[in-house]
Amino acid sequence: MKEKMYKYAPVVLLSGGLILWLITSLIDRYYNHNHGLVWMPFLIIQMIIITICGILLKKLHLQVHTDTLTGLHNRKYFYAKLYELKTKGPISLLLIDLDNFKSINDTYGHMAGDQVLQQFAEFLQSNTRKNDIIARWGGDEFAVIFPKTDSKEAFKVADRIRAIVENHLFSYGNITFKTTVSIGIASIKEGAVIGTEQFIKIADEALYRAKEKKNFIVTVSEG
Repeated sequence: MKEKMYKYAPVVLLSGGLILWLITSLIDRYYNHNHGLVWMPFLIIQMIIITICGILLKKLHLQVHTDTLTGLHNRKYFYAKLYELKTKGPISLLLIDLDNFKSINDTYGHMAGDQVLQQFAEFLQSNTRKNDIIARWGGDEFAVIFPKTDSKEAFKVADRIRAIVENHLFSYGNITFKTTVSIGIASIKEGAVIGTEQFIKIADEALYRAKEKKNFIVTVSEG
């Protein structure tokens, strides 16, 4: 609800301004027949200010919940959505780690590493649904929330992402290189009662086991 409020803030504020404008105009016409247009410039300025405030409010909300490098949601937004959605199971959570990412930074530089992160973020966006929540968890780790999705469906998507990365040739300038990803999946069924931190911990433990093999997926189902 709060997210929609911020999303439509410009429209809401503009609508409120129009209503205020209409009320003021009616009152002015009723009490002042000769100077009905006196307030018009002030009302126009007020409408402009209200619209600008709405746009700025929307942009500020997006900035607070967006990772600047990848354009994905950040951890703060991720926590809020996971807390909201995990009570509406089934739900699956993916934690994804880029294998040997440190060696990319060490060998080709941090700019090359940033390029990999940005390209991988695009892979996630193009291989998930509109209502899935994608976030940069931190560093070279990402998280994806799959609402209304069981472990089997989550694994299919995860394996598609894994295969795409494995076969993709990343590039930075004239340099090309490859990498892989490890993925941990935690899934809970509808009606299951589990805390947010515990849910994340299960996915994190699955990711840890996947990273031991690299280019691998480990799935854990609860409830």
